[in-house]
Order: sequence, then structure tokens, then C-alpha cells
Amino acid sequence: MRHLALVLAAACGTTSYKIPGTELQRLAMVPPEQRGQHVRVVQLLHDADVGPPEPVTAETQIVFFPQIDVYGPERRRYYSYGGGGGGNFHVTGGHGGGGHGWGLHGGGGGGDGKAEAVVILVAAAIVLVAAAAVEGSRYDGYAQLHPMHPVHLFGKDGSYTVLPLAWIDPQTAAWADHGVVRSTEGPWRELGRAPLDRAGWSYAMFGGVGTYRSADGSKAPGTATTIQLGYFPEQHVGVLTSLFFGWRDDAVQNVLFETRYTVEVDGYPVQVGPLHLGLYGGGGGASRWEDYPGVPGGGNDSSLALIGGALLQLDINTRLAITARLGETYAHDERMSDAMIGLSVY
Repeated sequence: MRHLALVLAAACGTTSYKIPGTELQRLAMVPPEQRGQHVRVVQLLHDADVGPPEPVTAETQIVFFPQIDVYGPERRRYYSYGGGGGGNFHVTGGHGGGGHGWGLHGGGGGGDGKAEAVVILVAAAIVLVAAAAVEGSRYDGYAQLHPMHPVHLFGKDGSYTVLPLAWIDPQTAAWADHGVVRSTEGPWRELGRAPLDRAGWSYAMFGGVGTYRSADGSKAPGTATTIQLGYFPEQHVGVLTSLFFGWRDDAVQNVLFETRYTVEVDGYPVQVGPLHLGLYGGGGGASRWEDYPGVPGGGNDSSLALIGGALLQLDINTRLAITARLGETYAHDERMSDAMIGLSVY
């Protein structure tokens, strides 16, 4: 927990923010004097190493036609503008593009499988708490800044430049992979966090109740848990891998232990305010260990698993959401139900 506190403190204390490439392209189409009014930024986990600050002030003049001079054998470009704050903006490195020169095995039985699962779940929970603390604490939203605020641009070819926000044209925005701004380099005002954004990697854990049929034919509820890791190529659709653990005591007080390893597609087509409604479906494998006395094989079995169900999600902020799953699984020639709730980190 000490290491988590250090990481969290570092994340909260950074003054560097990323501007995604798509946002740069959008801003390049906005009139230069209006660009700083509403800029999408994502706080970085560490301060960017982009040289000494070159701040502007609220009185800095907005210049639209910079004078460009080239000095020295390294051909560094120095962009000069008049104004009440800041100094020279400079470009280092080369340019390119844009027309510029720039399964778990259950050991000896159900009880052993349950013990191993608990260890894995505890480790996964620690990771979830750390991820949620870091992602939930850093600012991901919109900021208002001066049109002449320095934007440190990193190209898709690995080169680097720095320009005022007002000077970024569509060709430069197309060349750039992303930009970085520092809140210490000019007037800065947070306008509010962005809505839930699933795009990118996702990590989640769920807990609840599921039904399992014993080797004696009885069906009863027990513990159900799931660990998920996946990727959302866009906001509404994602592909996730799941590791499921479930267990209950049978009639002779042995542990019936179930594990599933599946891949699923999640879709969230409906949103009503902070509520998101969706569906999931997929498949994989399932294994069960029970060691029921007097039954051939003890009730142990492995089979194909088909899963599907409904999703209900309540967003907390841009990176965190509470997710509920109500699903059905077909495996071991039986249909099982489960209801779980947990935390999703994006």
C-alpha cells in the first residue's frame, strides 16, 4: 500500500497533460483565437521531459503569422512572437509528413481449486485497487488555456516540435501522434471531466452468486467471481478475456469448484444519462472438480462453455464504472445462471 500511495501521489501531482491526435486535428479546424476555450486533455502519470518551461500569461498577444528563423549547424528553428509573456518557441529534431519539413487446475480436488482461486483473486483485487486509484484520480477532461499556450508535439515518426496552440495547422496536426501541454506554462482552468470513455484497455473484477449442479443431481447457488482483461477499439464495443471461479459445498460437505476461461464480446448500444445498457456473448472452456464419493469420476468434468447475458453499467467518472452482469452459461450439459457486480477500470 505504501508503493500505491507513492504512485497515486505522483499521478495526482503531475502538471503534464496529453492532447490526443484526434483532438489536435479537431482544434486545427477551429479559429486560432478560439482554440483554447475547450481542449480535451488527459493527465499523464509523470511529468513530461520537454525542457524548461516557456510560459505565457493572460496578456500574451495572439500572433497568427510567426517569423521563422533558422540558426546554427543543427538547424534548430526558433519561432518568435511579440507579447506580454513567454519567450521563444523552438523545434528540435527532424520533421516528417504533412507537407512540412517536419485456467487454473484444481490440484487434488475442489477444495484445492478453491484455495488457489482465492489466492489469485486476492492478487487480482490488489491490482484492481491500484489501477482504480491511479486512473480514477488523474484528470481526464477539458481545460481552458491561452491560444498561445505551448503545445509539445510528438510526431508519428518520433520527431518533436513545440508550437503555440494557435499555430497548429491541419498538416501539422496530421503529422503529430499527440501533443503535451503543461499547466504551468500558461493560464489554466479545468472545465470538468469527460464522460465515461471505454476506448483502450479494460480491467475488471466481479463477485456475486451462481448456480451449480452437483454429481448427485442437486442444483444450488454458490459463490461466483470473474476477472476480466480486454480492449475496446471504440466506445461501445470491446473484446474481453474472462477467468471465472465459482464454488459451493455439496451434500457431503465436499467443495464443488468450477472454473471457466472464456472470450466474449461486450456491446453497450444504449445510454440513459450515467446508465449504460448492454449485452455480452462468447465462449471457451469449463472445468469442474468435486470428488463426490460413489460417483464415477467424482463429478469431475471438462467441457465447452457458451456464455451470454445482459450488462448494466453506471459510470463514476471518465475511467471508472460500476458494472453488473446477469448471465447464463451452458457447460457440462447443464445451464447455469449467475448475477455479479463489480468495478471496471478503463
